[in-house]
Amino acid sequence: MPGSIRIEQLSFTYPSQTEPTLRDVDLSVEPGEFVLLTGPTGCGKTTLLKCLNGIIPHESAGSMTGTVVINGVDSRAVSHAELCEQVGLVFQNPDDQLFSSVVEDEVAFGLENLHKGRGEIEAGIREALDWVGLTGLRQATPSNLSGGQKQRVAIAAMCAMRPSILALDEPISQLDPRGSQEILKVLRDLNREHGITVVLIEHRIRDVAGLCDRIVIMDQGGIALDRPIAEAFSDLEPFVRLGLRAPETLSICSSLGLPDRPLATGQTAEALRASIPAEVPGLPPSSGSPGEESEAAVIFRDVTFAYEKNGPAIIDAMNLTLSAGERVAFMGPNGSGKSTALSLMAALIRPTSGGVEVLGRKTDSIKAYDLAGQVGMVFQNPDLMLLAESVAAEVQFGPRNLKLPDTECARRAGAALASMTIESLADQMPLSLSRGQRLRTAVAAVLSMGPRLFLLDEPTTGQDRVHIEKMMDTLCRDCETTVVFCTHDVETVARYASRVVVLVEGRVIGDGPPLTIFRDSEILEQASLTPPDVLVLSEKLGLPPCLTVETFLRLVRKEGRDA
Repeated sequence: MPGSIRIEQLSFTYPSQTEPTLRDVDLSVEPGEFVLLTGPTGCGKTTLLKCLNGIIPHESAGSMTGTVVINGVDSRAVSHAELCEQVGLVFQNPDDQLFSSVVEDEVAFGLENLHKGRGEIEAGIREALDWVGLTGLRQATPSNLSGGQKQRVAIAAMCAMRPSILALDEPISQLDPRGSQEILKVLRDLNREHGITVVLIEHRIRDVAGLCDRIVIMDQGGIALDRPIAEAFSDLEPFVRLGLRAPETLSICSSLGLPDRPLATGQTAEALRASIPAEVPGLPPSSGSPGEESEAAVIFRDVTFAYEKNGPAIIDAMNLTLSAGERVAFMGPNGSGKSTALSLMAALIRPTSGGVEVLGRKTDSIKAYDLAGQVGMVFQNPDLMLLAESVAAEVQFGPRNLKLPDTECARRAGAALASMTIESLADQMPLSLSRGQRLRTAVAAVLSMGPRLFLLDEPTTGQDRVHIEKMMDTLCRDCETTVVFCTHDVETVARYASRVVVLVEGRVIGDGPPLTIFRDSEILEQASLTPPDVLVLSEKLGLPPCLTVETFLRLVRKEGRDA
């Protein structure tokens, strides 16, 4: 039937790997289902999606055993082009998928390659753009669109071919909350109104759980759990054991032994009300901010930056000082200037006007390589940084170019590999790894140089909870290192940031501790941000504001009140 998937005893091994990425996978998806596929970083999720639309075995080298049956037809028995008509695959980063200069050309591309007639192509364009809510942007240039709009164009390009199955690889991982909600609404409508089967990879379980019919968890290439959504959270042990991030409301209810496990904060508050003591003394949140006497690590003095002469200002009259040892999160909508601000700090670009000072040096008189070993930056796309033939060589590349002794290079590389839990991948080619593993390799490569200023652009993308916490614990351990990271991940900000800088259209509209920012409804509205669920929940219950589940549970369990 259209929209059905049958996988039996599927295994797959890439040519560069000695161990299979997929191991004896058995999975069935019924027509019209919405399935959330999640699991630890590197467990085989993306590889499984590639098997659905025929990239494996038709386009990707490797050894495949078992069967994949799409709509009753064995994937080996038909061409990749025929499978693409049945299964549309949307990548994590829309920029990896979009290449046309006009939206309508992008949407028409698949139909043209399937040799459809002019009338069918026109109908497909109109229908697909209507489905994703982009009818008015038919003549727009994809590169000028927001992240959410780009992702909708990528989905429309797949939907134009009228697939019965849509497979998506973390399509909201790089989007702000507003863009994420746009994409999830599109997927909900495609599933419920048009009957398209959806298989969605995502680590942000809380955002997707309300839409899906089932949750399938993978681990080490196999299926570790497959349950209907109504039963999936009855036992959170698999989520905890595999390092996945269960929704905060569910973690709290589970920790307190409550039978009800609602997702919504309002329902959770009602379920918890009887468990909350009448009076709960406050536990003042620890800011972790350095004292006012700390020296400046970065200074922006009336900085404006535009990528094109007479073009729009991406950074607009920014004045900002970041102190040494701070952990600063830059937040704001896609396109607000966060990544550009990091590039200015790394001296990769120079201000159009104004000045930037980094570690006491003005960037208008130096090159980025002059800051090597002092300032390190991890790009949003780690593939732009990886060039060595092995992970070990990649991580030693920086120390060797700093002319450090071989013994010191090896020591630093070993420590960096261990801190990012990629020691077992030391001999692998970096670009053969999963997205999350490639990101951790890039982080380790910068970490091995011991920078005083560490800049990260969306470091939580493609990472499970355990690896996020391991990474951030490592980066924030040294109180002398200044860590600046751009992210949409409010839970990571709440746990690790001492300060939040909020940008909108290149201007700073908020600057303060996480608790202050997340309680300011005006800033949240302007920046399309949402507060952590645990903060909303604590306020609904009349508790002192909590930024983490651990703080909430300490209050409710009457722990630490004399602290």
